[in-house]
Formats: sequence, structure tokens, C-alpha cells
Amino acid sequence: MRKLNSILTAVILIMFVIHGFLGALTMTDIAMVITKHMARVMVVLVAIHTVISCILTARAIKTWKVTRAPYFKENTLFWARRISGLAVMILIVFHMFSFMSTTSGTFTLPFFGGFQLAANILLVVSIAVHVITNVKPMLISFGIRSLKPRAGDILFVLSVLLVLFIIGFIIYYVRWNTI
Repeated sequence: MRKLNSILTAVILIMFVIHGFLGALTMTDIAMVITKHMARVMVVLVAIHTVISCILTARAIKTWKVTRAPYFKENTLFWARRISGLAVMILIVFHMFSFMSTTSGTFTLPFFGGFQLAANILLVVSIAVHVITNVKPMLISFGIRSLKPRAGDILFVLSVLLVLFIIGFIIYYVRWNTI
């Protein structure tokens, strides 16, 4: 189950990067690329990832109850992963409602105000925390032994991309509120 979750995580991460990059191009009006089909597939994969993660979390909590040794202080990274994942799930819903609406059967973009900007920036930040705290376990699950060079490269590229995504949201917000 952990291996399946790792594979799902890698696929979701790749799709997220593509979706975010193409979305940033669209929000900045550089190119018009519709990613709704990819987004729908990602929602399904994220839902499966969430279910598997909840099962693994429940198993860990069950073990803690049996051993009576939860070690909450020592497991802060474990809880940071779970809390950031929960934040991502909640903020994905806000993200979806920020960019989808229909009026009389026609797709329209709803108003993108300060609340939508804040929710989407929080989504990017919570994804950053979730990815940063999970890169090492994901690489280990794929059998990659030398973590430092690869983890640093992955985190650098993702950081640059996440900043670009935030810039895309800000430009989109400014465009919506100056027209």
C-alpha cells in the first residue's frame, strides 16, 4: 500500500507541476491552455492518495494505542505531513470553486477577489510544506539512496515553480480587479 501511495504521489506531483505551470501561463495571459481534464484526473488521484494516507495514519494511531507510546514530540514531522495534507484537501475545494462556474450551461470564470487570492496562495504554501516534508520518504520508497543531491535539486526546482504559481495568481488577481 505504501508503494502504491508513493507511485500515486509521484504522478500527482508531476501532474501538479504541469497543471500549475500551464495555469500560470493562462492566468498571466501568456498562453491559453485549458487543464480541466488533467485537473479532474488529479482530483481522483488525490482522493485515492488521501484514502490510502488516512488508512496508514489510522494504522499508526492504532499502533500507538497498543504500545502506549505515541511520542508526539518526536513525531512532529509525521503530524506536519498529515496537517499539511488536510490543509491541501480543504484548499483544493476553494481552488476548484475559484475557477469553475457555469451560467446557463456556459462555462464562466467567477469573480477572483482577495479571498480567492488568499485561499489559492495558502494552497500553494500548504502544498509546499506537504511536498517538502514528504520528499525524503518518497525518494526512500523508490530506493534512491543518496538523498541530499536529489532532494536539494527537487526542492529548488519546486520552490521556483511554486513562486511562479503564486506570481500567476497575483497577476490574475490584479487583472481581475483592474478591468
